[in-house]
Amino acid sequence: MSVYIGHHAFAGPFRSLEQVVDKAGVYALVTPAARGFRVLEVNQSANLRSALALSLAGQAGDEAQMAVLYTPGVQRTGRLRLVDKIRKECE
Repeated sequence: MSVYIGHHAFAGPFRSLEQVVDKAGVYALVTPAARGFRVLEVNQSANLRSALALSLAGQAGDEAQMAVLYTPGVQRTGRLRLVDKIRKECE
């Protein structure tokens, strides 16, 4: 299944960290909304599962789900540019 965030198709939404491969990419924390999903956070990491574990810990009380966009071969600077682009698309 895919979740569209900005103009990008993310894998998910996932409810369990075990569903996420610990690879490099961009992640989003989302919650169901009347029309699709509401984006709570967008960020990047070289280790998605580890980063999501930390982000989910900070979302106490929210029923956040995870969506990921794997970016094989893209370095940190490229992922940061992608995060900025997605954040602007979501404004």
